[in-house]
Amino acid sequence: MENTWYHSNRVCEKSYRKLFSLKKETLTMSKMEEQEKYIDIIKEIATDFRIMKNIRPLKQSEVNYFYDEFSISASHNSNAIEGNTFTYDETRLLLKEGVTSSARSYKEHEEIVGYKQAFDFLYKALKESRKVTEDFIKELHSYVLRGNEEAGSYRTIQNYIGDMFNVTYTPCSPSIVPKKMKSYVEELQKDMEKNVSIKEQEEVDWVSIFHSLAKHHIEFEKIHPFIDGNGRSGRLLLTYEIISMGLLPIDIRYEERTRYYSALSSYDDKAKYSINPTSKTDKMAKLIAESELRSMKVWISIFGEITSGEMDESDIEIGDK
Repeated sequence: MENTWYHSNRVCEKSYRKLFSLKKETLTMSKMEEQEKYIDIIKEIATDFRIMKNIRPLKQSEVNYFYDEFSISASHNSNAIEGNTFTYDETRLLLKEGVTSSARSYKEHEEIVGYKQAFDFLYKALKESRKVTEDFIKELHSYVLRGNEEAGSYRTIQNYIGDMFNVTYTPCSPSIVPKKMKSYVEELQKDMEKNVSIKEQEEVDWVSIFHSLAKHHIEFEKIHPFIDGNGRSGRLLLTYEIISMGLLPIDIRYEERTRYYSALSSYDDKAKYSINPTSKTDKMAKLIAESELRSMKVWISIFGEITSGEMDESDIEIGDK
């Protein structure tokens, strides 16, 4: 399926799937090779971020189109990770044309629509410079779990990762969820205030940034504050933290779900025997960094020929209010 993209004020035909496709790696890398690859990724992110800063600001129409298209892919992948069976084409048809598949359940339909609404909510919140509070997180969750009586409310019963007969992780007791979330939000706000300044920095400590993002995401998933929708809400919350820094949203692919779950579980595994505090977040930090670089490559491939001389007073910067 072809999609039309804005490119330097002209319409340019590009394949959405090709741009957002995941390159599958078939060779098993050693730890040293993996670390060298991560260093290269960080260098590329630093370079591409400078390129993006030189291209920005973009026209509002270009900003809207990019995020509208990106949100379709994110809605498909994030829901697919949780077991939703909508294909990408079905997701696109539903969100663009309002046409749903008779082969899919109403619940799956609501999950797709709810995620897109939550994604849109993030950008409205960004324009309003909203801070992440407990009420913000609950409102975000109310979109994700729309139509469910538990939407926007912390859980009051014990939940599990896995099922009651094959439990892989047991989150904290529901009685201490409010206390845990209060502490979580306080730390998150402090780190977000510190990290948002990277747009003005010449030299950015990207490694620390991605470890910080990874830590926040994993800790939210460990609390698992809601009865359902924690994975999707957590990835959306991660997106908000990222775009608040002027970076691009990330789209963790369905094909990466095994690696994603491994990164979540390694947090506790590494905590048991490693004295290096960043080892707990290594896997997730690398996954987030790779996803961010992928988004940057797509963005630059679309807008890379735009020069500042083509802009006018109506132009705005992606990620800015």
